[in-house]
Amino acid sequence: MPARCLAADYRYPRLEGRPSRPWLSVFAAPLLLSIAASAHASEGASSIYVPGAYNDFAAGLAPPPGVYARNDLVRYEGEIGTRPLGGRLDAGLEQTLWFNLLKLTWVTDVEWLGATYIAGINIPYVFDVSVDLNAEFAGQERFSTGSNDGFGDPYLVPIALNWANGAHHTTAAVGVNIPVGRYDEDDRINLGRHYWAIDPTITYSWLPASGWDLSLTAGILFNFENDATDYTTGDEFHLDVLAAKYVTPGFGLGVAGYVYEQLESDSGPVPDRLDDGFRSSGAGVGPAFMKSVSLGQTPVTLIGKWLHDVSSENRFDGDTVSLSAAWAF
Repeated sequence: MPARCLAADYRYPRLEGRPSRPWLSVFAAPLLLSIAASAHASEGASSIYVPGAYNDFAAGLAPPPGVYARNDLVRYEGEIGTRPLGGRLDAGLEQTLWFNLLKLTWVTDVEWLGATYIAGINIPYVFDVSVDLNAEFAGQERFSTGSNDGFGDPYLVPIALNWANGAHHTTAAVGVNIPVGRYDEDDRINLGRHYWAIDPTITYSWLPASGWDLSLTAGILFNFENDATDYTTGDEFHLDVLAAKYVTPGFGLGVAGYVYEQLESDSGPVPDRLDDGFRSSGAGVGPAFMKSVSLGQTPVTLIGKWLHDVSSENRFDGDTVSLSAAWAF
């Protein structure tokens, strides 16, 4: 779900250790952006899913009706080691990525099935992505570098339903990756994935009066074929978790983590030649914080995260650092 914050006049009950204004953070937002370094290596070793982006402080909690915004500034640095692809490509790739993600959320006053109806969109812009690629073709080595900038694929959430029951908050959503970001199969670096994907997710938050916060988001990415390369990324399971404690009503500390697993191997000209197929998995963990501040008369929530990959197979291995600001219009 796209990120959100709460209006200034909304309050939790004044309970010890529990935040008094949960504009805290987000409707756990799919931060749908993945940079392609080359046609096969990208599709076989990266994803629309970005670790840590789907879940946050009080991720399942819905704000009052209104329009909300969140802006994420993200830096990712990672690498993927040498691996065979169809017996023809042996590549080691290092990547540094700076991008911005604007998330807009509309919380309506419409109720359906006992839930609040919500919609949103995420719009990514890449300030800079740089890669160092060391590839070997038929025994001949080649080393190259490159960079790019521009818009990536937007992510639309046409429907999300939020239920609240005491300390329990649940959101069911369906997202759609729209392949309109810059893409050329002959380019070294692409900003879009060039394929559609449907992403149903379920988010749950437990927010007791004691000031603890346990939030998680699980989903499955159903990927369609990239018709420029005849490549289909296998469907992907992703789980993001955050456990936090609100030290004061406006300040929280927590630990974030993720687990990612492809449910099936990729298919296409290269992975189909591999005896064991080609699929990815990964896991990571790191600290997170939130802080409520005021900019003039506007309440703003700041959210920071650092996720370190502790396990990666056929996937980039590195660090994701983000700083976000959320506010209500």
